[in-house]
Amino acid sequence: MTETVNDDRFAFDPMDASKTKDFSLLASIRSECPVVRPAEGVVYTSLWEDTDEVFRGWKKYSSVGDMRAPGVRVPIEESFLGEIDAPLHPRIRRLLLQGFTLKAANEAEAWTRTNVRRRMLPIAEKGAGDFMATLAIPLPGSVAAHELGIPDELHDQVMDWCNELLHSTWPAQGATERGVGIANAFPEFAAVLDELIAERRDGTRADATDLLAIMVRNEDEDGWRLPEQHVRTLAINILAGSLSSSYMIGNLLYRYVTDVEGFARVIEADRSLIPAAVEESLRLESPVSFLFRTALDDGEIGGCPIAKGEHLMMGIASANRDDLLFAEGGEFRLDRNNTRKHLAFGAGPHLCLGNHLTRMVGKVILEETLDLFPPGSLHLTPGYEWKCVAHPLEYGPESVDVLIAKD
Repeated sequence: MTETVNDDRFAFDPMDASKTKDFSLLASIRSECPVVRPAEGVVYTSLWEDTDEVFRGWKKYSSVGDMRAPGVRVPIEESFLGEIDAPLHPRIRRLLLQGFTLKAANEAEAWTRTNVRRRMLPIAEKGAGDFMATLAIPLPGSVAAHELGIPDELHDQVMDWCNELLHSTWPAQGATERGVGIANAFPEFAAVLDELIAERRDGTRADATDLLAIMVRNEDEDGWRLPEQHVRTLAINILAGSLSSSYMIGNLLYRYVTDVEGFARVIEADRSLIPAAVEESLRLESPVSFLFRTALDDGEIGGCPIAKGEHLMMGIASANRDDLLFAEGGEFRLDRNNTRKHLAFGAGPHLCLGNHLTRMVGKVILEETLDLFPPGSLHLTPGYEWKCVAHPLEYGPESVDVLIAKD
């Protein structure tokens, strides 16, 4: 591979969504300069092999500071799992994996199916609605809240708080105008979570087996336990991490409405293809377009030299369309035998903990949509225009406004 540093064609602001979601630009980068510096101090990987290498290279590339503004450091108890390195990261991950199992996702399916149908029924009854606002945005956080053990009646409130937190200055600065840290910046949110934590420690929910209980009670052989302040932060992390699933749902439903013959009727005729449909959507329409790492030392990736301290921008959206691995990578195909190699969930030690839950949710969404809205019964509202969510990292529709066809 040849390093290109000063080619203006491939220069862009890493937070400019018009570039990072421009699939024609990403295809040009893959074919002409697979590892490129789009901006000073940033190295972008566009191919699957290089991007996978960075994901798995935890000894070379640090996750610390991934979501923070330059120079901002927060206490470890206020850090999300994705911004923690070894040796603490694997210790916490092992703890959380006790709750993020395939078995747990399967056990949550019945609750999820009831929740999905409840949220879909208003559209069926009214004959119109926005799938994003009604279903895709609230559902994933509700599923995560259920797994944490948060009572159903609090789900919408905690997700409102979570959205407020994510769209505040806290992710970048660790603080807002209300104060430093979660408890000061979002006191109501913190108080609710702290009460739920206390109930599992020594209160009315001492027998609970949910994710909060796992985090509160488990102790390693050497006596290490997760501090309760960090339990609170990781609970918010789990709620926040579910939100990218909203755009997976939006992408699936948009395809269901707009590609009746090539998609909706195909999965109706053979429902065993639904898991493949979820995987292919995650690959082609990656809900998270990229993530960052920081080089811990001088090195190279794909023949491009990297200096210690430079940022590695892992081009997930580009890597998942790499024709070297995925034949006709820019096309949606249900006959692939390697779709699950996609990097929508990351790879290696930072593989998304919620991957089983996300896959289950996608399957349930398509099954319930088929049952409630047969292929061809849904149409986009007149004048509808697909607009990508206004977030630099995320990819999916802002809305999916539909009408039910009248007989």
